[in-house]
Amino acid sequence: MRSLLVAIKEMAPLIGDGAMGTELQKAGLEPGGCGDEWNLTQPERVLHIQRAYVDAGSQCLITNTFGSNRFVLARYELENKIREIATAGARIARQAMGERGWVLGDVGPCGGFLEPLGEITEADLAASLREQIGGLLAGGADAIILETITALDELALGIRVARELGAPCVIASMAYDKMKDGSYRTMMGVTPEQTAEAAKDADVLAANCGTGLQPLDFVGIARRYRAVSNKPIMLQPNAGQPRLEGAEVVYPVSPAEIAPDLISLTREAQIVGACCGSSPAHIAEFAKQLRMKNGD
Repeated sequence: MRSLLVAIKEMAPLIGDGAMGTELQKAGLEPGGCGDEWNLTQPERVLHIQRAYVDAGSQCLITNTFGSNRFVLARYELENKIREIATAGARIARQAMGERGWVLGDVGPCGGFLEPLGEITEADLAASLREQIGGLLAGGADAIILETITALDELALGIRVARELGAPCVIASMAYDKMKDGSYRTMMGVTPEQTAEAAKDADVLAANCGTGLQPLDFVGIARRYRAVSNKPIMLQPNAGQPRLEGAEVVYPVSPAEIAPDLISLTREAQIVGACCGSSPAHIAEFAKQLRMKNGD
C-alpha cells in the first residue's frame, strides 16, 4: 500500500474519522474512566467503534491513544503500561482499517506544562513520548498525529521524538480558539503562523477541536497556514460548540448540517475529518456528499 504522504499527493482529499471519546461513552465508558485502557480490557468495543468509522468511509483512522502518556495514565495507576496500551491501540485500528487506508497514531497533550511554566521536565515528557510513539509505531501506525496541542514547546518535542523514532509521517495538529477580533490562537497564545514555523520538521499542518469555532472557521486557519507554508493540511472541526441540556453535553451540529461544511473544507485541506461530538453518522454523510460532488 502506498504511504500516507504519497496518498495525500495522489488521492486527496482523504476522509478522516470522527470523535472517539463520545463514542466510548456511548459504548459504556463511565464518566472519568480511562478510555485508553479499553485497548487492553475492552478491545472488541474499541474495534466496533473504529470499524463503524471505516464502514462510514474513513480513510484515515486515529488510534484510541489520546491520553496514553505517563502523566494522564498516572491518574489511573497505569503509567507503567504506556507502550502496551499504545501498541494495542495501533493494532486495533489496523485490524479495523485493514489495507483500505491509513492508521494515525494519536498523541494528545500531556495534561500539564513544561518547566518553567509548569512542573513537567523536558526529559520526563520526552521519555513518555518515546514509549507512546514507539508503541504506536510497533503496532503498525502509518503516521503520528500530535493533536489538540496548545504549546509550541510540547509540539516541537513531540515532532523531534517522532522523527528520532523513524515515524514515516508526522502531523502537527493544534487546537485554536477564536478571538474577539476574529483571529485564531491556542490557549497559550500560539498563532497558525507560529505553529507552521515550529512544525517545520513535520509533514502535515493540522487543526482540530477548539473553542468558539464553527466548522467553517477552519477555512481561516487553513488559509493562515497556507500563507506561510506549502505543507499539506488536515482539518478536524467539532460538531459545533457543546452546550449543556439538563445533565447532558450536546454537540448541536447534525450529520446533515456538518457534511456541506466538511465538503467546503476539502477545498482547503488534503485530509478532512471531524472531532468532538461527531460520530460515524457524521462521517458517513460527509462521505456520501463527497461522492455525489465527485460524481461517484
